[in-house]
Amino acid sequence: MRSKQEPHSRGDAYLIVDDHALIREGIVRVFTDFRPSARLFEACDLRAAVQILQGEYGPSIDTVLLDLNLPDSRGLETLQRIKAMAPNVMVGVVSGTDDDQLAMQCLQQGAAAFVPKHGDLDQFVQGISAMASGGIYFPRDLLWQVTGRLPAADPQAAPGQPTVRLTQRQSEVLRLVLKGFSNQVISDELGISPDTVKLHVSGLLRAYKVSSRVHLILACANPDAGA
Repeated sequence: MRSKQEPHSRGDAYLIVDDHALIREGIVRVFTDFRPSARLFEACDLRAAVQILQGEYGPSIDTVLLDLNLPDSRGLETLQRIKAMAPNVMVGVVSGTDDDQLAMQCLQQGAAAFVPKHGDLDQFVQGISAMASGGIYFPRDLLWQVTGRLPAADPQAAPGQPTVRLTQRQSEVLRLVLKGFSNQVISDELGISPDTVKLHVSGLLRAYKVSSRVHLILACANPDAGA
């Protein structure tokens, strides 16, 4: 913790909101491995989470890992209430279900990640570690569905496909971005420099007329909505 005299600017601090102590403990263990310097705060319900976000250490918290179903709040309303009071905080949903439709609804409501807490342990660890590294994460099945709807790089694309035109390299970068890979991983996968990856990602954001990777996923998942 910082001392009371020290200003609490936004930084490497995370709020874990879940009414199950074992889930909170599991998330803490992942952070111990991937982000040992992180400051972690815990809440068992929405009321306690709000108190922390509005309290002394609230300004230092930049990421919330949120269970949607709490003793005093249920479903998407939980995410909406957190986003309404802390619009600049990144929120990752840690869900008791792996429902792809719910994941898309969370994305549309501003979530930066959707991590199912039951089922595949490797997937859970991967999702939490992605959030610990400041990345985004959504279930593999959802990401593959999105990837399957990507526009072709071929300018002779079939009628009815999105009008966004990508080069072959942009398509390769986009598919990896939608799998939740960081710039460094994409660099290693494609054999290009991280700076080149960054340029391609910036180009993709401009092509889809969006401002973030989360919005890029949403644009790809909803091509009829337009860029």
